[in-house]
Amino acid sequence: MSKIIVLSVGKIRDKRIASLSKEYLERIYPGGVVSAESIPDRTGSPEERVEREGQEILKYLRPRDRLLLLREDGEEQGSMDFARLLSSEMASAAGRVVLSIGGPWGTSQAVKNRADKGIALSRMTFPHEMCFLFLTEQLYRAFSILRGSEYHHD
Repeated sequence: MSKIIVLSVGKIRDKRIASLSKEYLERIYPGGVVSAESIPDRTGSPEERVEREGQEILKYLRPRDRLLLLREDGEEQGSMDFARLLSSEMASAAGRVVLSIGGPWGTSQAVKNRADKGIALSRMTFPHEMCFLFLTEQLYRAFSILRGSEYHHD
């Protein structure tokens, strides 16, 4: 069972992004520590979508999981800081560490309330699928840092 789950709303539809993301996840050593899951994206008004998608995210979570929510107003992390955060979370979490990317309209207040930490990839706004790609690359980078590989240069 994976210790870290990247949970996104909706499947990655752009084949190029999906392929690159898969490649980064497959490079992570030790294998199987990180996996990607998705919940269905919903239809309706933006408000209805956010609420329904939020319910799906909350259903996915287990009581002992730690939820790190990607959000534009979250704490920005450098790559070294992110690696240390992941190491700490993996060591102390009783359950899984779930990194959740909400849908294009954001996440519900209930999901924000359940989150143990909010993380921002950047203050810039990116398409939903690009966030997934950037997160998978940063996960690969974080595990490379923790292993002491030469992928990341200070």
